[in-house]
Amino acid sequence: MFNMKKIIICLLLAGLLTACAEDVNKTDEKVLVKNSTASEQSENEEHSINERTCYTVELDNGTVFEIGASTDDITEIFGKPMATAEAPSCIHEGVDMLYTFDGFTITTSPTENGDSYIHEISLTSDSVAFTNGLTIGSEKLVVENTFGTDYTENFGVLCFDLESVTVSVILDEDNCVSGITLTSK
Repeated sequence: MFNMKKIIICLLLAGLLTACAEDVNKTDEKVLVKNSTASEQSENEEHSINERTCYTVELDNGTVFEIGASTDDITEIFGKPMATAEAPSCIHEGVDMLYTFDGFTITTSPTENGDSYIHEISLTSDSVAFTNGLTIGSEKLVVENTFGTDYTENFGVLCFDLESVTVSVILDEDNCVSGITLTSK
């Protein structure tokens, strides 16, 4: 029997493939690593997402994500995924892709000109952590030390509305993290 938190987790994961992105041109004050515009990250790329702000996150295993940054091939950056899935994009021609790796997933979405960008990352197990130690199983205090205390909480899900990403943290009945998702706006 599903409890409410499991239903919310399923809904959040289902949203990975159907979420629509909005363009923003802002900068976050509190980040795990840094913010930069996509044009700063990809000045030499022919097709960049100049108006999108990137949110850069580094995991303790050295993996670096630039949420919002243009990417041509996730497998060139992160290696071969354990699994992939795709669905028609709800905002531009093309498909949203979900790549499953050990400990995290990456969702890409197409842009108007046919390129793709990293739309979302989710931590799925405690096999990886953010560089400050935040991982699946961390206590709520570690989440607040990472993203602050300006959030909304509904049914055990903390939602942080940062300027370039939305962070959703699912807490279990012991107030420990059972899911973390960062979504580009």
